[in-house]
Amino acid sequence: MKGKVWIYRFLLIVGFCMAAGFIIRLCVDVEHYHYALPFRYLVIFRVIEFLVPAIFLIITGLILRKKVKQGEV
Repeated sequence: MKGKVWIYRFLLIVGFCMAAGFIIRLCVDVEHYHYALPFRYLVIFRVIEFLVPAIFLIITGLILRKKVKQGEV
């Protein structure tokens, strides 16, 4: 059971890093925005690129953490 603990921790860390990466990348996009494309399209693209996988990883990590704590895994 001790070997399974790192899996959910890894998923949570990567998920939160991707969420932080979304914020950082969006700030960079704001600084370098040149009006070629409406900004909302860039935000939608960044949400798909960063937040959707981050939410999936965080939810999966939380489910695995719950199972590890209950001893099911």
